Amino acid sequence: MKPSKFQKKQIVAVGLAAATVAGIYGYNHFAVENAVKPTKIVVAAKDIPAHTEIKEDMLVERTLPGDAIPPNALRANKKEVVGKWTNDGQPITENSYLFKNKVVKKEELPDSAILNLKDGEVAFPLLVDLETSSGNSIIPNTYVDLYFKQVVKEGDNEKVVFGGLFQRVRVTAAKDSNTEDAFVLEKKESKEEQEGKQKPKVTRLYTLAVSPEQLQYLNRAKTLGDVIPVAVGQKVERTGKELEPAEGFSQISDQKNILDYVEKHSTNPISKNVKEYVAQYLNESK
Repeated sequence: MKPSKFQKKQIVAVGLAAATVAGIYGYNHFAVENAVKPTKIVVAAKDIPAHTEIKEDMLVERTLPGDAIPPNALRANKKEVVGKWTNDGQPITENSYLFKNKVVKKEELPDSAILNLKDGEVAFPLLVDLETSSGNSIIPNTYVDLYFKQVVKEGDNEKVVFGGLFQRVRVTAAKDSNTEDAFVLEKKESKEEQEGKQKPKVTRLYTLAVSPEQLQYLNRAKTLGDVIPVAVGQKVERTGKELEPAEGFSQISDQKNILDYVEKHSTNPISKNVKEYVAQYLNESK
């Protein structure tokens, strides 16, 4: 039996009503979603002390209405935050947002040079200028060879002492005259904005990672004359652990005679343990 004209109208009306309801629901859902703007962020799963590296178990991800999130809160996932640090004097309490001014990269911390030291290493600060910084091109986490230079006056004449101190010394930080990182962009502006109006920073101080034994010679050498960092090329070979010294440094740079010269011109003698360490180091550099 064919549906009557009245039944057809009922079917059409029901279909239109269903479509209208679906449209209203869809619009309302879209409007609510658009207004709420659900945003995934990370919050502190526990109290995080100041000056602490952020680990994965310290964070929990949550989806919250975008309008409810403070504008200076980090809108990031765990992967983007793990490995960063809480700023000095700014702890984060449990269930709190992670704010931009409280979370920084390790190299942005004032003591990043110290944090980058490995077990058994000490920091050796070295003032540099445009020339000794190789035109501001020696950056952190690269290696330099250290040389000694001294101008000795003999009457009206001058003689120079020059040679190698130590090879393959790691740079842990490069600071400008304001003790700010020379190679870290300011957060206030984008990279493009800074390139347009900010002058590049010039390195004035390197922090180098050395052994306590090397420090005995380096501090003496810095007092006697100048310690000069020299950028190294790709002659050093990379192994599974560290950079191996290029062959011939000790002989070419007259390293042993320079170290003996530094000790000879020191009031207090260098200890036997330090000499034994340096002797081993010289053998490795041959």
